[in-house]
Amino acid sequence: MRYLIFFLIIILSISCKDSQKGYQPLEPSNAEVAINSTSNPGKVIVENECYICHNPEASQATMIAPPLVAVKMHYIDEQTSKEEFTQALINWLNDPQPEKSRMRGALNRFGVMPYQPYSEEAMKDIAAYIYETDLPQPEWFEEHFQKGHGQGKGMGKGMGKGMRKGMGKGMGMNAMEENAAMETLSDVYKEKGMGVAMASQGELGKNLMRAIEEKGTAGAIDFCKTKATRIADSMGIMKNVLIKRVTDKPRNASNLANLEELGFMTAFKRQVANKGEIRAITKETDDEVYFYYPITTNAMCLQCHGTPQKDIEPSVLETLSVLYPQDKAIDYDIQQLRGMWRIQFAKEITE
Repeated sequence: MRYLIFFLIIILSISCKDSQKGYQPLEPSNAEVAINSTSNPGKVIVENECYICHNPEASQATMIAPPLVAVKMHYIDEQTSKEEFTQALINWLNDPQPEKSRMRGALNRFGVMPYQPYSEEAMKDIAAYIYETDLPQPEWFEEHFQKGHGQGKGMGKGMGKGMRKGMGKGMGMNAMEENAAMETLSDVYKEKGMGVAMASQGELGKNLMRAIEEKGTAGAIDFCKTKATRIADSMGIMKNVLIKRVTDKPRNASNLANLEELGFMTAFKRQVANKGEIRAITKETDDEVYFYYPITTNAMCLQCHGTPQKDIEPSVLETLSVLYPQDKAIDYDIQQLRGMWRIQFAKEITE
């Protein structure tokens, strides 16, 4: 399932947090690591927590939040002081509201960031690290930026303090980001469908993360069986849509794709295999519109969906055999199509 893609990558390295979210130094493997962790606590928080959603190694199709380099680009220009950026970040993290966002395109695609109860000290550490560091940039980001905003090459990895003048808030990045989003997702159903899919993925991922922290990978399987569908249904009620994940190799038989959807999966498999642009599929009827978007795997997904005995540990296999005796959702490799989001709109809601 797609919501495993990012959270399983790093979740095993994250310790459980209490209700007042703090941060812990990375477990040192040698003196150098210990020194780095102690001298730059913001780096620890960003890499161990912020990158859960803002993962710079994620593909464009599987991002569930904008990369931090894009956040930095929208909040910092040559005139922005460290103190100004710190206050802006604290203001956002303490009360994330749509009207405060400087990233309209990201807001349309991913929704509003959930509230994160960091201490003021932790937020200052995060701000300092982002402000002072050339952040890692996803491989696809520069091409995406040039396509959306018409800038030349040489943008500069990490968008450091000496970034190209005028690329920040002073040049009306809000309007450009919004226009780029509309150009990319010109069809209203694709835009809304992507937003619902990403919001649902984020909510499922947040709850899955908590289940893995508390019970481990095997324990998280029970969460998928008993709570994941209910969370998706609740998200559907909030968005006035019907949300479902379908596949050709179901773990839960009710998620089996129909004949037409199997054809859509064939098209998505070609897109994924060719490593090209992922294009959502929409289907209209007289009264409804269906939005489809792929769910893909990576190496860490194989802990539950890979090859038995090779990728899937015995304890996980045992749990799967008990909860899903007819399980077909195994024997995947990395970067393969696991399934699809299916978002069902009533036309009168979206027009």
